Amino acid sequence: MRKKSSQKDWPSFPEPYKGLQVNCCKFTKCENFGISPEDATHRALSDENFNGNVPERQVTKHHPLYGTSGSGKNEAALVCKACKNRIANGELVQATYMLKSNQAVIEEYERLSRYLEVEKPKCTNPDCPTYTVEFFEPSVKKRGYTGAGTPRYECNHCGKTLTIGKQTRKQKRPEINIRLFDLILMHTPLRRIIKHLDISPQTLYDKIDFIHNQCLKFVAERERKLVEGKLQLDRLYLATDRQVQTTNWTKREDKRNTELYGISTACLKTSYIFAFNFNFEERLTQSEIELLADTYNDHEKPKHHRYTARIWLEHEFALATKQKSKVSESQSSNLQEQVALKIEQELSSSDLTSSEHIDGDVKLPSKGVLVHNEYTMMAHFLLVKRLTEYAGKTRFYMDQDTGMKTAYLSIFKDDILKGLSDGFLVRASKNLSVDEKRKAVRATNRVIKKRTGIPRQDLSNKEFRTVVNEMILERLDKLQVIKHSPEKWLEYPVATLPEPAKLVAAITNISRYDEKHQANLYRKASLHAVDRFFMHVRRSVNLLERPHSSATNRSRTWHGYAPYNPAMLTKMADIYRVYYNYVNKNDKGETPAMRLGLAKGPVTVEKIIYFGKYQKDKD
Repeated sequence: MRKKSSQKDWPSFPEPYKGLQVNCCKFTKCENFGISPEDATHRALSDENFNGNVPERQVTKHHPLYGTSGSGKNEAALVCKACKNRIANGELVQATYMLKSNQAVIEEYERLSRYLEVEKPKCTNPDCPTYTVEFFEPSVKKRGYTGAGTPRYECNHCGKTLTIGKQTRKQKRPEINIRLFDLILMHTPLRRIIKHLDISPQTLYDKIDFIHNQCLKFVAERERKLVEGKLQLDRLYLATDRQVQTTNWTKREDKRNTELYGISTACLKTSYIFAFNFNFEERLTQSEIELLADTYNDHEKPKHHRYTARIWLEHEFALATKQKSKVSESQSSNLQEQVALKIEQELSSSDLTSSEHIDGDVKLPSKGVLVHNEYTMMAHFLLVKRLTEYAGKTRFYMDQDTGMKTAYLSIFKDDILKGLSDGFLVRASKNLSVDEKRKAVRATNRVIKKRTGIPRQDLSNKEFRTVVNEMILERLDKLQVIKHSPEKWLEYPVATLPEPAKLVAAITNISRYDEKHQANLYRKASLHAVDRFFMHVRRSVNLLERPHSSATNRSRTWHGYAPYNPAMLTKMADIYRVYYNYVNKNDKGETPAMRLGLAKGPVTVEKIIYFGKYQKDKD
């Protein structure tokens, strides 16, 4: 029988991992914002007025800034003492934050950023220890060339030799690769592709893996310019949102779907998609994770101290399906009511950071493992932070989501304290008909003409921006207080077809800017760039199309073209991101990569698929 471990047997707060600490106060107007527990303890112990030398088990009682509170079995939350005092004084703020594993965030970030690492030759012998284990030192060495001039390598561990030749050397019909790439992005079902190209299903999946691998190699070579600072960027205005993707059930006896959450960040000016990540790990299996959990006794540990902290375990997923219910979207056209309902539903969750809505109609994937969504969101922001490290400043406009907000504040806290990053929540109407949207736009046009005496379509871009800024300035002292919301919301004065009505709230302290600067930041608030990308994804890739549900299947969905393997969703998302950024042109013949500065012209599909061959070529 296992020996139960007590909370007191573990450090009160997770220790930093590889320099990362995500556990802290996340109320930006609090004096404790961004201060890690260990930094606060170190400061207090060095203070002459503080009587230190307290045992670790009593650290929360004597900690100068934070305490902890249990919120469930094996769960604990950080409590900011200053914010707790604010609540006692009647302020509406969040004082508690679920403790998270810093190691799990880094592990998820390393998974998402793996494509950026320079690929090194690796032993292909399944019996070699380097086949499944990552080695920091080179595992192979050069061993001359073959008769055809192909480089030969020898493994330092097992002595086997390997060669790395052309990417298509094992393909019988490489000439159909470009056609296959086009068909995938033309909303063609996989069965029709098989029939059209006269290939087997296995050949199709092998070629998709090849195309996916080449896309990652291509985009890694381009985006390493961002990581290495070779492309200097000014201020970036970024939009972040999530998309839910569903896979079909694999057994008629268990008609539950697997849902994946895909988070993406787009540049508002260039439409470049910096990342599109799902909370799914293909390289692991559920049985492996359960074995690791048993080996490290994770079932008895606090969740934030588990070795398998970032992966859903079977028993905790089963428990979550009983405790949570799906969040229903408000049908009200009143945005204030929608914001209040969303926050109220989030408050009913035991963990505000997860943003996962689980009930009895969803299940763990039959292949691969499901990652806790909060870790994927934090890793996503960590990846975006790495890609935008050399930008002057960043401004994030995020969909109204407490988990997404918390993930942003956890990762960008240092930049926020330095004044290098600001964040905003955006709530836009999504349930209006086309006629209602056009009516809202016409009403806006009448207001602008009344103010300026000039029709909206006759105004230059600069004149239109000036008018909108003036309208926002008039509303800065009339920000709306919404039930349950700690933020104050601005009712956006201008309607567009993509966003006919929206509310915007700053989650960082922008009072340090003058009112004109604040108005300009509010004016730029939009999710249109990332929402447009999501729309293109669903319309272009058959596997990523929105599934259909009906009253007869009790909200469960089955889509004839949806994949059974969740890995196909992540591969198609990666492929389409590369296509969208580098190949897909707008009306001016420009791609997002061209506008950002990562390409001199539209990139042909051939240069992506055969990246190694054209690596030294220019656009």
